[in-house]
Amino acid sequence: MTIYLYGSFASYWTAKTRCYLLKKGIPFVERVPGHPRFREHVRANTLNHRIPQVELDDGTAIQDTVAILDALEQHYPEPAVYPPGIKQQLAARLFEVLIHGLLGRPAWHYRWNYMEENYGFVGREFGRSFKPQGSNEEVDHFGRIIADRMEGKRQGIGATEAALPLFESLYVDTLDLLEEHFVDTPYLFGGRPSVADFDLMAPLFGHLARDPQPATIMKQRAPRVFRWTEAMNTPHVQSPEFADFPMEFAADDELPGRTLDLLRLCIEAAGESLPRTAEIYDEWVKDKSDEPEGSMVSKDMDEAVIGRFSTVVRGVELGNGASLYSLWVHQRTLDWFNAQTAEAQQECRKLLGELGGRAIVDIKLARPLTRLHSHVALGPARPT
Repeated sequence: MTIYLYGSFASYWTAKTRCYLLKKGIPFVERVPGHPRFREHVRANTLNHRIPQVELDDGTAIQDTVAILDALEQHYPEPAVYPPGIKQQLAARLFEVLIHGLLGRPAWHYRWNYMEENYGFVGREFGRSFKPQGSNEEVDHFGRIIADRMEGKRQGIGATEAALPLFESLYVDTLDLLEEHFVDTPYLFGGRPSVADFDLMAPLFGHLARDPQPATIMKQRAPRVFRWTEAMNTPHVQSPEFADFPMEFAADDELPGRTLDLLRLCIEAAGESLPRTAEIYDEWVKDKSDEPEGSMVSKDMDEAVIGRFSTVVRGVELGNGASLYSLWVHQRTLDWFNAQTAEAQQECRKLLGELGGRAIVDIKLARPLTRLHSHVALGPARPT
């Protein structure tokens, strides 16, 4: 089966999907969203313009990188992308939502708040996604459309003047931590890439390793991290620097290198957001008791945000959106957690307690969420 990937090298989430396909050895052809097939068939079937999207051999179209990986894992379960240990799986699954919570804002900031340094590159990167052989004037036109759209997200992500130094400190701390990790460990969980490594590529490659301003910081401060982003864009599991490293996840449920510290940093930056979002959702969904299963509650919402709240990170107040999408992604972790034995759950709670994030797995949603036709939807109502 050949997969057709519609995305862009400037795209945050396309970076995750692309390296997943490469490292899994799944045959694929990449196309830009300006391709006629995307407009005429793929987008017409998902009813969504966002990238990445994939088309399968039978014409099935899937939007959203989490949904894409979930679907493809059914066809290509090997090699595994989740490590085997309980603590390892917990960390890998939490990274699926928390890495974006840590690095999503710095990625946006370093791209769109450094327009003079970045735009000559970024604007035309986006423009070529829609008109690959276009003139500079034509690709600049499309680049400005994307830039205007991204500017509209400023308030939603809490990008106040007071918050920008925080975003930069989180980026630098992540680089320093990973630079040390990649001295002797090729991936987050040992010698094989996991779903968490793919998630890490979204901000690190899609924005931070390619846009001129943050790429300069990465190359000068953390050259091993930059080299890792290059290696993640090849089909080889072993990079030349780790030619003798076993291509296996770490044994004995170990979180090798600085992986535990990365999880701690993620929880510091975004761990409070998930329980707060769940509280807002539980109150919001009370008025949806008559809505049937499958109701696409996010269809007419920008970013599927149902409320706002504030958190404090390193003494800085941040505005946050209560995102149904983030809650849906995290619900997959909650479903996994609740299916574990009592002993395994206690082990997970102990680990998270040490990191200040125990509340993350104690969330009990008043009504489960699902996804239908590329939109977040209500799951079955719980019995009363």
